[in-house]
Amino acid sequence: MVEEIIREQFGFARIEEQPYTRPTHAIADVKQLKRERRHDEAEELLLWCIDFVEAEAEGKGYDTPSHSYYRHLAIIYRKDFRYDDEIELLERYLRVCESLGGEPSTVMLERLDRAHELAVD
Repeated sequence: MVEEIIREQFGFARIEEQPYTRPTHAIADVKQLKRERRHDEAEELLLWCIDFVEAEAEGKGYDTPSHSYYRHLAIIYRKDFRYDDEIELLERYLRVCESLGGEPSTVMLERLDRAHELAVD
């Protein structure tokens, strides 16, 4: 029932790919996966969360999606020296903010600047 409402309200068709009805319900598992360095699994879960918050922001008329899921994934990418993936993710966040008409988080902008610096080194 909840899954159908989310699918209809936000247009989020991937709701059944994870055992959660909200990204906030997944955050404890994300943190545990990060502690255990199970980065591939954390990445998969975080990408689901990001898709969810993007659909939710658009569906509810928010001007930005929650940036915490992007930040968690950016941290994983940086720890794994995946600077290009980090840059791509953060630029995705900026594009979504722009399309929604909102201002991106300063923390995320600073993180993008640093990722660019690291990618050059």
